Amino acid sequence: MKKRGRSKMKLEMLFSGIGGQGIMILGELLCCAASKAGHMVTFQPFYGQEKRGGRTMCYVVISEEMESPIFATADVTLVMDEGSLADYKDMASDGGTLIINSSLIKNVPKCDGAVIKEIPFYELAEKHGEVKAVNMVALGYLFKYLPNIPYELAKEEVKIAFANRPELIPLYLDMMDTGYNYE
Repeated sequence: MKKRGRSKMKLEMLFSGIGGQGIMILGELLCCAASKAGHMVTFQPFYGQEKRGGRTMCYVVISEEMESPIFATADVTLVMDEGSLADYKDMASDGGTLIINSSLIKNVPKCDGAVIKEIPFYELAEKHGEVKAVNMVALGYLFKYLPNIPYELAKEEVKIAFANRPELIPLYLDMMDTGYNYE
């Protein structure tokens, strides 16, 4: 997380994918965990016009004080498909991280100033037999970039969010661990 001004922490993140990849629930779970860790959070979702399969994107800001949910560049940018990469690769900040779902994105461009991480999210999810929950692998991986938010808080949020589907909770927690532990 960046330090701004007099030791003020602020982290700006952008997540994008295709409708159905779980981008919004990923952002919401992250915001809930950050809030429980004592941070201020803003969450701004954007949905494509299409009913299914359209672009989804959300801005997430984690800070010590209330911040605008919109920003020009992101400290952490996660893109799950080629279209999202084309639309948002330039929003990765100088010194920031661009996380690319290498399962669906084969042509990785050079990105001036940002560190690019290629993670095979779908292959990792497929090992658990549930590619529909690829967002849980991505959520776990994102916690490598969130040292001020305990990973266990995200796991607790998954238990709360899916309390009405308790059979999914062990799978989702295992998928999160897969992402978190991925080198």
